[in-house]
Amino acid sequence: MLAPIHIITQIADCAEWADRLVRADLIKGFIVTENDYTSNFTSAFRREINSRNIPEIAAHSQTLSPKVERSTGTDGCIIFRNNNQFKIGLFEAKWPRFSTHINYWDSLQKKTLSSHFDDQLQRQHHLSDYAIWEMFYSEEPYGANPLFPTFGSSCIWHADVFAASSSRSSTSTWTDAELKAILSASGKGIRDIVTAICSCTHGKVYSTSVMHSLLEELGIKGEVLVVQLGESHR
Repeated sequence: MLAPIHIITQIADCAEWADRLVRADLIKGFIVTENDYTSNFTSAFRREINSRNIPEIAAHSQTLSPKVERSTGTDGCIIFRNNNQFKIGLFEAKWPRFSTHINYWDSLQKKTLSSHFDDQLQRQHHLSDYAIWEMFYSEEPYGANPLFPTFGSSCIWHADVFAASSSRSSTSTWTDAELKAILSASGKGIRDIVTAICSCTHGKVYSTSVMHSLLEELGIKGEVLVVQLGESHR
C-alpha cells in the first residue's frame, strides 16, 4: 500500500466529495463541458485534501512540459506518491447526456471512419502499467439514474471497457445501450478507484527516483494533480 488504510480512506473520501461537488455544478448548469468538469474535479480534489490538514498529506498541481507531447487517449492525470514510491492514474472523461441526448457521446473519426472512443481505448491499452479508468459524468439529479452512484460519476476500469471494445465493430459508434450495459456490469464510484490505486491492486508501483523521466516519456502536457501521501508504508 502507498499509505496506511486510514489515510487511504480519507483520500478516497476527498475524491468522492470532490466528485459530488462538481456534479452539483453540472446539475445546476454551471459546468458545460467534459473538460470543465475534469478541471473542476481535480481542483476540488486538491482543495478537499488540503482542507483536512492531515500531517504530511498534501496535494498540488504540477505543470508538465515534455520535449515530445504524446496522445494517451485520456483527459486527466493524478499521481499518488509517498516519499519513495508513486503510481500514475489516468482517466478519460465522457458525458453521455442520457437525459437530453441519444447516442451523442461518441463519433466517427473522419480519417479512419472508426469510433473515436475505440481509438482512445486502443491508445490507453499501450499504457497498461498505469491505473487507467473511464469516468462518465451525469447531469441527472442525485439518485435519479441507478447506473450512476447516488451523488457522483460512474467509473469503469480500462480493462473492462477495452474487453467490450474488442468484441464490437470499431466502424460504428458506441450506442447508449452498449454504454448502459457496461455501466450496469462494471460501474463503480471514484472512491473505489482511488482506494484500489492507493492499496496497490491496480497500476504498477514505481520508485520516485524515476518519476521525472517516466513522466517525460509519458508525454503528457499541461497540469496534473500530485497527491502526497507522506511516509512509505508496506
